[in-house]
Amino acid sequence: MPINNGDVTIWQQCVNPACGAKHGIDRIIGKCDSCGGGLEYSFEGTWDGIPGDRDDLWKNFPMIPLQNPENIVALGAGGSELLLLEELSGHLNGANLYLKLDCHKNPTGTFKDREASIIMSRIKELGLDNLVFYSTGNTGRAYTHFAAHLNLNSYFFMPRQCQYKNTTFIKKNRENRIILVDDHYPNISPYAKKFAQANGLTSIAPLHDRNESYATVAYEQRQQLPDCRYFAQTIASGMGPIGFYKGHMNMIQLGLETGDDIPTLIGIQSSQVNVMARAYNAGRKELTAADMPAEFPEDLFEPTLNSTNPVNNYPQLYHCLKENDGIITDVEPAFTERKGQPLVAALKKRGINLRTDVERSLLIGYSGLVKLAGEGRFEKGENIMLLAVGRGKDNCTELIEPDAVIDPLTQDPVELFKKLN
Repeated sequence: MPINNGDVTIWQQCVNPACGAKHGIDRIIGKCDSCGGGLEYSFEGTWDGIPGDRDDLWKNFPMIPLQNPENIVALGAGGSELLLLEELSGHLNGANLYLKLDCHKNPTGTFKDREASIIMSRIKELGLDNLVFYSTGNTGRAYTHFAAHLNLNSYFFMPRQCQYKNTTFIKKNRENRIILVDDHYPNISPYAKKFAQANGLTSIAPLHDRNESYATVAYEQRQQLPDCRYFAQTIASGMGPIGFYKGHMNMIQLGLETGDDIPTLIGIQSSQVNVMARAYNAGRKELTAADMPAEFPEDLFEPTLNSTNPVNNYPQLYHCLKENDGIITDVEPAFTERKGQPLVAALKKRGINLRTDVERSLLIGYSGLVKLAGEGRFEKGENIMLLAVGRGKDNCTELIEPDAVIDPLTQDPVELFKKLN
C-alpha cells in the first residue's frame, strides 16, 4: 500500500505509460511486477516545504519513502552547510560559488552517505539483512559504515585498484566483508549480482530508491539558496543530477514550484571517463556497452569515476538535461590540477581538508566550472551551487585489510561465500 507521511502520500509507480501500475513501499523492488518496466516514486498531497527540527536530510521526512520515523538511520548525513567562497568569484566571471559541504559534514565524508542513510533506513524498516553491493569506493564505504552500525551482514565488492581509498575511518565489523576484485570494473557488477543470487542474499539498491536520496539535495537547495541559477556536480553515471532534478519534480507535483524554479543542471566529467559528456554533446539519446572503453589505464586520474552505470542511467540523464537545457562538460587532468588549486587554498583557509590524495572529484567539478566560465557561460551575480562530492573529513591513512581478493572469472560464488563465512 502507499504510505502517508503527514499530508503526502508516496508510492512506487511504473514508468511504462502502457502500464502505470502502482506498488507500495513495503518492498525494495527494482522492476514493475506487472510489466517489468522501471519504477519511480510518486508524490501526492500537500507539503509546506518547511524543514523539521533536525540538522540532517531527515528534516524533510514527508518527502522520503519511509513509513515510520523510528526506523531512521541518520548518523548525521545531509543537512550540510552551504559555504560561499567569495574569493573564487573572479575565476567564474563574477558568479557566486556556493559549496554544498556534504564532504565535510557526512559521517564517512562523502555525499554517498545520503544514499546509505535512506537505503539502510528502508532495510531496517523491512527487516532485511545479508546485503550485497558493489562500487568503486565511496558508495560501498558508506553502505558498509551504516550496515556496521545496524549490526547487519554485508558483502562489498570493489576494484582492487581502488583499495587505497578504503581507510579505517569507517566503521566495519567482522560481519562486514570487503572483497577486492582483480578485474576491470564492468565485470564486478555481474559477479556481485551472481554472488547474491547463488547464495540467497539481498542485492541492493534499486536506482529509483537511490534517486530519492539525491532528491534531498534539491529540498535543501530550495531552503538554503532559492535563487540558485546553476546546480553543478562531478558525475560518473549521473545519479546526482538525476536525483536532484527528481527532487524538484517531486516539489512541482505538490505545487511548491514550477519548472522555472529548477536550477540549470551542470554535469562535469574527467576527460578519461567522459562517455556521457561525449554522447550528450553529440546529440545521442542512448549508450550501449560497446560505447564503454574495453579497459581504462591503470593510472586513472580519479578511479572512483569509472562506473558501469552510464549505459543504464544515460537515457534518464539525457531526458533531464534536455528538459532543463542542462550542460555536460569534461576537463583534462592537467587542467584540473592547475585550475583546482584556488579551491584547495580557499578551503584550507577555512580549516577544511579535501583529501585530494585519495580523491579528486571535487577538483574536477570546480575546474569544469572554470572551463565553462572561460566559455562565457556565467554572468556576474549569478548563484552557482556545487555539490562537494569526493572525500573530506577523513584524515586517516591506515587501510582496511580486505576479506578476500578474487578473480571473478575463476572464483566460484558459492565457494567464496563459504570462505567468507
